[in-house]
Amino acid sequence: MKKYLFAVLITVKLLAGLASPAAFAANDVYPHYLEANSIRYESFQTRNPRLAFDVVIAYVNANVDRGFYAGILTVSEPDNPGVLVNKNFALPRNYEPDDLVYVSGYYRLRTEAADQLAKMRSDMNNAGLNVYVMSAYRTYQSQSSKYENGVMCYGRVSADRQYARPGHSEHQTGLAVDIVQRTNISSMTQARFENTREFAWLLENAYKYGFILRYPKEYTDIHGFIYEPWHWRYVGPEIATTMHDEGIAMLEEYYGRYVAPELAPIAAP
Repeated sequence: MKKYLFAVLITVKLLAGLASPAAFAANDVYPHYLEANSIRYESFQTRNPRLAFDVVIAYVNANVDRGFYAGILTVSEPDNPGVLVNKNFALPRNYEPDDLVYVSGYYRLRTEAADQLAKMRSDMNNAGLNVYVMSAYRTYQSQSSKYENGVMCYGRVSADRQYARPGHSEHQTGLAVDIVQRTNISSMTQARFENTREFAWLLENAYKYGFILRYPKEYTDIHGFIYEPWHWRYVGPEIATTMHDEGIAMLEEYYGRYVAPELAPIAAP
């Protein structure tokens, strides 16, 4: 009750112009607030006035405000299933998971992700649905070739929207899988998969197996890629369920709320 009344007081004073959000952020109303990031919070809030302040805090903690491929940090725990890998957080160049197993053809995933994918696909089959693995683990070198080919074909600006730069691909973690409806694979486009029963099922159930839709349509300004309904990332059932239950769509927001506060010196270089 006290926390609710305090939140109401903050809202009233903000509307009255008597105080800024940052003046109250250190309070437990915003438990993921980092004092070192206070100026960045205000700046990002000014540029994104429609975002709730608690979301602003989370995104800044995840360095979203830095801009793509700026202020890049190398992740310290690449084996963690919940590791954040994006345009601001990179994997070590020589990183390769040591527990990769085959999931389809020559495609591989880390063991835990592979086991959960198998359970998910089995349940989908029982529901009369079927998905096909189009891509999974990639080495740093294979991602580099893919990205440079994209630059040659489309130019760097367009390539950066379609491909991750080497070291910044979730596929290198061994936790990301690209899946589409098995029927008419050769003609399965972005729009087609989005409108399948398989995709609808995944949106409703994938979190139970530890998978999240990593690049949603509504958040391209946060993740920096084209909408990819086929790209699913394993983060583990605990994180995926928390994100589902709390309405957190982006791994960046989860990181900024629950991980960065424990890594304050890294979150605010």
